Amino acid sequence: MAALRHRGQRRFHQFRHGFRHLLAHRRGTAHGHRRRATPPVPSDGSPRQPIRSRDGGRHGERRVGVWIGAGIVLVVLVAVGILAWNGYRSLDRARDSLEQARSSVSTITDDPNVLLSANGRAGVIETLRHVATDAAAARAALTGSAGLSTLGRLPFLDTQRIGALTLVDDLETTARTGTALVQRVDDLVSASTGTTVALPQLKALQQEVTKAGHALAPLAEPIGGLISPLASAQATFDREDAKLVRLLHQGNAVLSYALSFLGADGPRTYLLAGENNAEMRDQGAVLSVAELTAADGTFGMGTAQSVGTLPVETPAAVAVPAGTEQIFGALQPTQLWQSTNATATFPWSGLDMQAMYGEAAVRHVDGVIGVDVPALASLLQLTGPVTVPGISQPITATNVAPVLLNQLYEGYPAGPQTGRHDDISEVARAAVDKMKTEHVDLAALAKTLATDVAGRHLLAWDETPSHERTLVKAGASGAVDTIDPSRTFHVAVESATAAKLDYFVHVKVHMDVTLTTAGTAVVYTYVTIANDAPAGQRPSYQLGPDDVNTSVPGQYAARVLLWSPRASQTASGVSESGLVLNETATSVMPQQHQTVLFKTTIPHVVRHRRLDLRLVPQPTLSPASFSLNIGAAPNWSLGGPSKLTRSLDKGLDLSWTVAAR
Repeated sequence: MAALRHRGQRRFHQFRHGFRHLLAHRRGTAHGHRRRATPPVPSDGSPRQPIRSRDGGRHGERRVGVWIGAGIVLVVLVAVGILAWNGYRSLDRARDSLEQARSSVSTITDDPNVLLSANGRAGVIETLRHVATDAAAARAALTGSAGLSTLGRLPFLDTQRIGALTLVDDLETTARTGTALVQRVDDLVSASTGTTVALPQLKALQQEVTKAGHALAPLAEPIGGLISPLASAQATFDREDAKLVRLLHQGNAVLSYALSFLGADGPRTYLLAGENNAEMRDQGAVLSVAELTAADGTFGMGTAQSVGTLPVETPAAVAVPAGTEQIFGALQPTQLWQSTNATATFPWSGLDMQAMYGEAAVRHVDGVIGVDVPALASLLQLTGPVTVPGISQPITATNVAPVLLNQLYEGYPAGPQTGRHDDISEVARAAVDKMKTEHVDLAALAKTLATDVAGRHLLAWDETPSHERTLVKAGASGAVDTIDPSRTFHVAVESATAAKLDYFVHVKVHMDVTLTTAGTAVVYTYVTIANDAPAGQRPSYQLGPDDVNTSVPGQYAARVLLWSPRASQTASGVSESGLVLNETATSVMPQQHQTVLFKTTIPHVVRHRRLDLRLVPQPTLSPASFSLNIGAAPNWSLGGPSKLTRSLDKGLDLSWTVAAR
């Protein structure tokens, strides 16, 4: 037995391979082993012969092969590890560069006002150049890495590598496009002076916007197979890119309209209607007008007139929609200037005022612009104070509301206010005149106008259908049914007394929304009117009473109107302004408040597992405050806030996800 023992022999070796193997050990018979063994010493003293394995190989050959294979695997693993580490380091450097680029972009998007000055635009251009540099550094890290070049050829990893490079390409394209756009804006501002806009530079900006849209549109195409965080970054970029492409498309249309508005295709004349926020209709009552003309890029305004000097002897030849006639016909909207915009659709009001001005002044205008006191305050922030004949103090952004809507009325007795006229249009004319000598950055002016449009303080109507479509798409037409009319609400509190009390009126709107088992939304809308007019005063032009709808100075008679979504169900609803209108009346004594209630039912409100609502503001001096509570029947689960509070200083879009339990 001892002669058959060998190095490395395992314990009980002779028993491990069956009965024949055991007999071989007992007989001293030479036999093969799977492991290398020490051969037995021959009885004749000849040299030992190696014991062959069962497959004819030597015991040591397999061990050597294993070690060689292990060595090769080890070398491969080390090489792969080095390549992987190299790739990781490259990805890390690329990520740092892209993060730096994202941070740079955030400095622009977080403060859009940086574009409103020459120094700010210069800083944006420099920032975008840094973005392009960081994107180039990320590209170098991704393409110059041996690890990524080698391992990136594997199908899955190759997709990730291509996705990262695509994101870098998109970022570089966006940076170049943004730089060119901002440069064109700066060129336009630099070449424009006062009330003259450089039309060649404006056309160049429009061309650059068109070019930018073509450059960015293909970038929003998604890439499949990416994993986070790359997939998340690409999805975010695609969403923002798609949004930017839409804005560029809209901006292109607005710039085309601006060229026409400024007289690039021939002289244009608009009627500027001053809307008084102390005597509210849906917008302020029109009490003064002036003509705004433009030719070859230069615009200006004529002398303002009180509407009292422009009487319309017979109703203007304007077709009145049935719902508008039913609700507002008694106010004579085609004959009385104060009633022209009682309806919520300014496109009809503009058409109406064009016809009325044509009869009263025998002059044709190409369109109508409505501007109220908050819009004047915004303009005066850019121009600085102006002086207006008949007003003893300079008018500033701070005092324009109290002067025009309160102080000018103090001391005048009740009844016709002989000896004074509304000065809103005159203040607008003075501000435009000041722009001739006081430099106003066009980018800042555009931002101001856009903000006023969002709050419906600045509205426009154009008789040219293509121009009017542009105004509607841009949200500047004043129409309340432009965006998703099947989910839109609009509340207006309109004065029903011959006084100027809306200066003291504040409105709160609260909605309780319930999603029923059947998927219907039941909406209770509470409108609270607070009258802060001083009590115990003498009769006056501002405080009344008019002895028709009010009998106490400071008493506020209100028409409260709720426009509900199209096809919704309400009590005594009337189709008007593209929505469903309900009206009620209330009276609020000085230093008191009153609340009125409306009920609206919206069937089949859930679409694509979402519940959406939209609120359109009334352009009052102080924006209405808005609050909402929402709940659902037990068979529904709502994703989103159950309570919220907002200011209705602009359109408000609300959305909740809806899932069946």
